[in-house]
Amino acid sequence: MVHDLKLYGENFDSMKADKKVREYRLYDEKRQQIKIGDTIRFIKLPDKDEVLFATVVNIEVFNNWYDCYAKYFDEDFKGSYHSIQDVVDDTYQGYYTKEESEKYGCCCLTLSKIK
Repeated sequence: MVHDLKLYGENFDSMKADKKVREYRLYDEKRQQIKIGDTIRFIKLPDKDEVLFATVVNIEVFNNWYDCYAKYFDEDFKGSYHSIQDVVDDTYQGYYTKEESEKYGCCCLTLSKIK
């Protein structure tokens, strides 16, 4: 199955350059449909003028963003954030609300870009 997800420029470019292998998302109804082996078509924001495809190789579900980010903090966030809580705070300020995060939980998708 193919799923469409949007990514902002910097994250899209990191994935395109094989520097980003994990994507963190709310585990809402849309993401609950994603299974290991599925394909994700990432659409580059804001212009939606470029796409790339990746295969889902692992899905990890967490009850909260702190636990989700803590697992891969050193690999994925340490260069951009001082602490795990800083990543959580950034998530609540620009991506997801605390209420919807408490309702759905979150997930970490490990991906393999399709060349």
